Amino acid sequence: MNSMHYVGLDVHKKTISFCVRQADGTMVKEGVIQANREALDRWVPQLPQPWTMGMEATMFTAWIYDHLVTFQAEPGRVKVAHSAMLQAIAAGKKKND
Repeated sequence: MNSMHYVGLDVHKKTISFCVRQADGTMVKEGVIQANREALDRWVPQLPQPWTMGMEATMFTAWIYDHLVTFQAEPGRVKVAHSAMLQAIAAGKKKND
């Protein structure tokens, strides 16, 4: 059985930075791709399986999310989160709202 790979995206207007880690935190791959559908179409099939992906909600996230969900083998593999929640999780703080 393959271990889950966690893919984090940092979305910008023209580029998307990515980081792929194993469940134990080991870095598998990182890099930058162009923020367009063609680049995503080439990149996603190269991801190690199985994967789950997350990105911060920005003004550029909607079309990327809509495109990436077409690649997911099962629901919920692509997630979008509010930036304040991501910062709280990264800092290990408990949210109380």
